[in-house]
Amino acid sequence: MKFIKDKRYRKLAILISIPILLVAQFYLFKFGIFRPMIKGAEVEIVDGDYIKDIDKFIVKLNDTLTLSSGDYIKVPSYGKQPHIWFNILDKSGVLKIEGNKLIAIKEGISSVAIMKNSRILKKADIKVVDPIISLDVNIDGNLKYVGDSAIITSVVESNYNRFKEKEKVTYESLNKDVIKITDNKIEAIGPGKASVLVKSKDDIKVFDYNIKVKVDKINIENIFEIELEETKKLKPKIITKPKNLQHSKIIYEFVESKLPVKRAIRLDDDGTVVGLRVGSEKVRIICGDKSREINIKVVDKSIKNNKIENLNSSYEIIDNKVIVYLEWDYLENVYDYDLLVKNNSLNENEFSIYKSIKINKDEIKNNRIKYTIEIELIDGKVPHLSIKVIGKSNMGSTKPSNTIEINVQEDDIKELVVENLVYEIDYENNIAKLRWDSINIENIYYNIYIRNNKNVEDGFTLLQNGIQKNEFTLNIEEDVNLEIYVRANQNDKYSQNSNTIIIKK
Repeated sequence: MKFIKDKRYRKLAILISIPILLVAQFYLFKFGIFRPMIKGAEVEIVDGDYIKDIDKFIVKLNDTLTLSSGDYIKVPSYGKQPHIWFNILDKSGVLKIEGNKLIAIKEGISSVAIMKNSRILKKADIKVVDPIISLDVNIDGNLKYVGDSAIITSVVESNYNRFKEKEKVTYESLNKDVIKITDNKIEAIGPGKASVLVKSKDDIKVFDYNIKVKVDKINIENIFEIELEETKKLKPKIITKPKNLQHSKIIYEFVESKLPVKRAIRLDDDGTVVGLRVGSEKVRIICGDKSREINIKVVDKSIKNNKIENLNSSYEIIDNKVIVYLEWDYLENVYDYDLLVKNNSLNENEFSIYKSIKINKDEIKNNRIKYTIEIELIDGKVPHLSIKVIGKSNMGSTKPSNTIEINVQEDDIKELVVENLVYEIDYENNIAKLRWDSINIENIYYNIYIRNNKNVEDGFTLLQNGIQKNEFTLNIEEDVNLEIYVRANQNDKYSQNSNTIIIKK
């Protein structure tokens, strides 16, 4: 202003220049020509898992955190927002910054600074650690049987205690068909082996279980009788808790110690018993943690426990007589038989001995016995006959055979019933042998109907038709649950259903 000589004008110029300078500096700061001053900037972590120590931050290895420069003050406030950024002040490789994200790369100490352009406003030391985690796990409850449950609790210990509450603990079952985990409750839901994993970071605790089915009872008669040289199989019924579960293997063992040559029986691993000599043995049956002792008594051979098997018949009419051709299985060393007949057409209520016969050994062909009887027609018609056979010896009589029916009243087949459907399982060959009483009418066949309860099928389906004999062999699986009945068929007319049998294995 010295070039203005007049003092009056000089004052006027100063007054005019002051607002101009104020406006000018406002816009110089506003557009960033002049850079504002920054006060109160601090390195802060606003998102992530960290510990604020006195002079540094402590973060966990591999964590990603969000950085903030805090609530700093800009002077003047109307100045253009300066370029504030974060920078790592060393080349240790401990940390990595992407924008405002801080990534812990490896263990160590590094420094992070808030930068204004190229000037450091504030810095902070950050220590990266890999906490050592240890688990203390407690399972309250004994998991041994299906249905058992337990409560699992865990405590995390760390060399950086302020981190431990943030460490997650997970529970996992490696066989969910055996062990189920809900929250912190463990349940044994099925038999088998399973492991429970309790994990926090790299510390893993493994708990192994072998869950069994609890056996409630072993049901079997106290005395099991078998004849000399006879083979039978012990069939204990295992009652589980909960019911109807697949139990563990059944173990059979002798109670008393003897030399093999003195044993009255042979006992196989599957419970098969063979009578070796007259006498008795004590056998222990074990399943799970239950056991049962029974007495097995070996007696002399007796015909009374045997039965005449597979009686079949056919007939023809000759000279006003019905000629009935009978055939049945030969029973070893039995040669005397009684033929029992009931003539239903004469309203007979009881069977009577029609004839006692003696068979010569050379008459037996293919292990079958054949015999023919003759009965008078009634009013020119074949009578309705019921026939069965009993074997005899000086030791007594056998059980009667199945009953066969001679009845040619074709129109009455709808009123007839297939009777006495029974079965016998051959465990060794996995087959079931079905038998029923014959309906002795010309041109008659049998149909077998089946329902598989295991697969919950709808209704019965035809398994086999056109069967001529009163027997059938069925292949069965290890785990089977079948319902079966039989109907007779003659010229597309059907009898009533037989009784229904249930085959379970």
